[in-house]
Amino acid sequence: MCGRFAFYQEIEPLVDDLDTVDLADPTIRPRWNIPPTTPIYVVTESIDRTSGAALRALRVARWGLLPSFATDESASARTFNARRETLRSKPSFRGSLSRYRAIVPMDGYYEWRRTAGSTTRQPYYVAAADGSTLYMAALVSWWKGHGHHAGPAASEDGRWLLTATVITRASSHEVLADLHGRTPVMLRRDQVDAWLSPQMDDAAEAQAWILDDAHLLPDTDLALRPVGPEVGSVRHDAPGLLEATGPSILVAD
Repeated sequence: MCGRFAFYQEIEPLVDDLDTVDLADPTIRPRWNIPPTTPIYVVTESIDRTSGAALRALRVARWGLLPSFATDESASARTFNARRETLRSKPSFRGSLSRYRAIVPMDGYYEWRRTAGSTTRQPYYVAAADGSTLYMAALVSWWKGHGHHAGPAASEDGRWLLTATVITRASSHEVLADLHGRTPVMLRRDQVDAWLSPQMDDAAEAQAWILDDAHLLPDTDLALRPVGPEVGSVRHDAPGLLEATGPSILVAD
């Protein structure tokens, strides 16, 4: 699963690399301990109704997808992750699969492993071994709800709230599986365009696409390192959370 991650890099290089329009709230600061239900960056692509051209945009969304039938915002605490195997069959997510796909950029995510013979859990930070940006496959949904929204994820008129979920898969590599049974679906950089493309507008096609591991970043591109217990509290959010407390582990072949 993915329930806590870090994204602290400068936005401009990301915007340039993905050739996207920056529509995000400029007050969002770098963060090293991002929990569900808080604002996160997402990149979406849609067809402009006026020009007919594709519009790729960096936006801010509330982490925890709210489908149209959600009655209040509290539901987002249960929908911050979505299993790739059941996207088409889950009412909360199938409406977004054909039209509202996205990516969530991150620098790395945290996972906890229980220490043998102990009740304590050791947190680990998982990131690209070369320090490059990771692109998590995601879905978004514009939720109307009560229609009086505020904050960086709200539309300008406050009528809509943009919400998002991160897609996960079963952990296939033993090093990652030893941390948790599921891991975020991380796309190869050269596959981001295909996932975002509005031309893939059939839910069955999108489901088959995301189930194909050929589109994913190889597990062997990742590395993990133990970090301190402070990351367990969302009150702590600073670069020091990434400091290793032991040797790094490469996710090797």
